[in-house]
Amino acid sequence: MGPLRRAVIVLLATATPALAEVCDKERPGWTPADGPATGLDEVVFHATSLPGLGILGALTLALLVGGRLYWTLSALFSGVIALALWTTHSAPDDITLAAIAEGCVGPKSLSIGFLAAIFVVALLGLTRNSSRRTD
Repeated sequence: MGPLRRAVIVLLATATPALAEVCDKERPGWTPADGPATGLDEVVFHATSLPGLGILGALTLALLVGGRLYWTLSALFSGVIALALWTTHSAPDDITLAAIAEGCVGPKSLSIGFLAAIFVVALLGLTRNSSRRTD
């Protein structure tokens, strides 16, 4: 047994307790009895976070009031959050990989799809709103 192999074994043995607590920090309300997280769980998680509530609030105001500012805010918020989720989804870090392996974090594809749809709807609302004002 060489020194490199011993170093790898020691590193893996000491990293295991830290990785076991990933879900306690990433998703505090999740328990293993809930089963592995799904894409719908991720949509609910992201929709109830502060940025998700901001997107939903701006979109609601845009639909009710119809102001150009609210359409712009909902397009900007949803586009930036979708881009950030896509970036972390395409190149996950070690903590995210450990959370996925443990089962408390599901695939983010559905969340990214919903945010992209909100972005497109907000852009369409923005162009519809701006074309109506120029006529």
